[in-house]
Amino acid sequence: MGCGPGFLAVELAREVGPGGRIVALDSSPDMLDRTRQRAAREGVADRVEAVLGDAARLEFPDEGFDFVVAVQVYLYVAEVERALREAARVLRPGGRLVVVDTDWDSCVWLTADPERHRRVLEARLRDFAQPHLPPRLPALLARAGLRLRHACAIPILNLRYESGSFSGDMLGVIARAAVRHGVPEAEAEAWAADLRGRVGDGDYFFSVNRFLFLADRPLAARGGER
Repeated sequence: MGCGPGFLAVELAREVGPGGRIVALDSSPDMLDRTRQRAAREGVADRVEAVLGDAARLEFPDEGFDFVVAVQVYLYVAEVERALREAARVLRPGGRLVVVDTDWDSCVWLTADPERHRRVLEARLRDFAQPHLPPRLPALLARAGLRLRHACAIPILNLRYESGSFSGDMLGVIARAAVRHGVPEAEAEAWAADLRGRVGDGDYFFSVNRFLFLADRPLAARGGER
């Protein structure tokens, strides 16, 4: 779900083996093209079908999949309850749904100006339809008819500024989003410059939690109950 450039789709294609098939769904034709190219380069094109689609309106028959995976996807979906019901619908009984999403309320970032930092991050959150989804997911999964089997936090911790790190690569993304949502460009640039300039020992600290949820569609019980 939301396959992007196909990293996870290709990895999963290797896992299912030559007898399995992965459907990589995305709303972006460009991302689907990149997924197809990656699958071809990695020798798994025969196992990966890239499909244009909407997470809240899956054009697949009932009970057609063994698993559904959505990593950093549902936070962009306005109709998230419908999307979860759709995921449950296309799963076979016993099939599994894995969701990974971030709640930026868990973010800790050392900065020279906490108020400016708050304004920038709050503006960035306006890009998301569901900016604080993880605390709500257990109840939403249950309402979709799914059974939560496991949940855990996946911490990301950066103690130095590096351009290839998670937080380092996010600086430009967050600054541009903040400007789009009304933060003055000079303020967003000053926020990013402060963090990029923290190169000394002990000058930099970033942490955020991603949350993983594993749920399944219960097997039919006797008498037709689930």
